[in-house]
Amino acid sequence: MEDSKQEWSAELVARIARTIKKRRGDLGLTTADLSSACRERGVPIAANGLTKIENGQRDSLKVEEVIVLAHALDLPLASLLVPLESTENIALLPTVSVSPWEAVAWITGEDSLDEAPPGSARVVLATFREHDVDVRTALISTREAQARRVQARKALGSARYESLARQADELDRMAHEDCTRLKAVRDKMRADGLRPAPLPAALDFIDGPDESVSA
Repeated sequence: MEDSKQEWSAELVARIARTIKKRRGDLGLTTADLSSACRERGVPIAANGLTKIENGQRDSLKVEEVIVLAHALDLPLASLLVPLESTENIALLPTVSVSPWEAVAWITGEDSLDEAPPGSARVVLATFREHDVDVRTALISTREAQARRVQARKALGSARYESLARQADELDRMAHEDCTRLKAVRDKMRADGLRPAPLPAALDFIDGPDESVSA
């Protein structure tokens, strides 16, 4: 068991190292350039340390090193951990082998290797992701509705007024639906014991004064 764990760990580090080296080359960066980029992000890695990683002279990597390297190389963290170009299964763990895209989906929380039970960390992650999408959608539709309403008012008395007013009404309806959905999501999160993030100022009206204070 210990041997298989060591083999898995070595292959994981080697996989990450290959991706780092290829991506650095694709970007035309020297190890000194990449070292500087890591230092600017608050996690220094010496240029000779990067060379050791790329040449397979490191048998382990720190979590902070993996994160800063992914950010410095402008790579999603999942693509640093998983060879996206591979068509063969990879060892996600010493005893768990899955396809690359199953591994990516598990890392990003888009899917699960097993059915996630209610209240699990994966369900909570999906809930917060849904909430973020709903906030962005409501913000866009609300701003568009307000902008079109302003345009309609400015066109009062002109041939375009009726058309702009109808468009504003339709956008108002869409914004109302988006905001109603967002409120329902936030109410459910609170009922489930979760704390939704504060709303942008433009959407403050969705939470009543009591709710926004207690959230």
